[in-house]
Amino acid sequence: MAGAIVMVLAVVASRVNLSYYVLVPGVAQPVQPMLTVPAGLEHPLHGKVLLTDVGIGQVSALNYLFDTFNNNVQLVPTGELLGGVPPSEFNAEGTVQMTESQLTAVAVAERQLGMPVPENDSGVVIYATSPGTGAFQSLQVGQVITAVDGVPTPDLPSLVAAVRTHAPGTIVHVAIGSMTAPTASRTVDVKLAQTREHGQSVTILGVVGYDQPAYQVPFPVHIASNGIGGPSAGLAFTLGILDSVSGGGLTGGRVIAATGTIHPDGSIGAVGGIPQKTIAVENAGAKVFLVPASEARQATTKVRDGLVVLPVSTLSQAIADLVRLGGHAGSAASGPVQGPDGHSAPVDWNTTPWA
Repeated sequence: MAGAIVMVLAVVASRVNLSYYVLVPGVAQPVQPMLTVPAGLEHPLHGKVLLTDVGIGQVSALNYLFDTFNNNVQLVPTGELLGGVPPSEFNAEGTVQMTESQLTAVAVAERQLGMPVPENDSGVVIYATSPGTGAFQSLQVGQVITAVDGVPTPDLPSLVAAVRTHAPGTIVHVAIGSMTAPTASRTVDVKLAQTREHGQSVTILGVVGYDQPAYQVPFPVHIASNGIGGPSAGLAFTLGILDSVSGGGLTGGRVIAATGTIHPDGSIGAVGGIPQKTIAVENAGAKVFLVPASEARQATTKVRDGLVVLPVSTLSQAIADLVRLGGHAGSAASGPVQGPDGHSAPVDWNTTPWA
């Protein structure tokens, strides 16, 4: 009888989700199979560049105790991870971040090769929509707003200005495109909402967004991310592209891993889940792990088997470190990257005003 009661309690506990998510070590995998560059530009590779991710899952009452005492996982309160958005929008945000990281990686890699890569603001990409507004019903995370009632909105200030010429409750025609084809627009009707700002009532569309750059790259690179979300593969993609087209010797024949966001000026930004990513990197047999400088200490807490952790702040620094370890940069050393620091970096929608 007692055994049966315990089994029933265990089954019930396994089906009760708590207000926590757990980060677990993911998979470190080569980026080169994900990359497609034009014929004639790709070189044989003498090593591997790995990206790494983390697994994310809800925590059940049954698993909570085990997760609490597992030093290789991290429990994160639901509100801290999701930021108040529905899980479906959180997943869509990850897709937006991945797409942005790919676009930026291609542009930065080609700039590092010494090629001109002009960029311009092409619209406002939607990062979140406000529940209860017309935007929440009619628009989707990842769409790019290019005009409101025929008025072009190439950036966030112009979107805010276009919206605030209307009264709350007005239905406007919103032209939208995608992150990869922002000018291929269609029109959606959206009812405007209102909020209070600095003690005054203002008209809003009901979205959080940021300026979406369009890059005119000299040659196309296709990246298939295999369902991975988030921005943290930006550095790995950039290094993978450079390795492929600049001679194939950037890693010096080693298996190296990298994590970090990449910005249009070549700077490297922080990411999440560094301890779990370090474990995944070691499990994959990498010998070198490039991490954002501000998070290197987190990585060293999980180092075993002689993994070398290299803190980096810029792409140029990452390349120099690999060369110092025996890599060959080839034409990748012709930079440095030049370009404006990206407004394209994902925003914290909890601290960003609604447009």
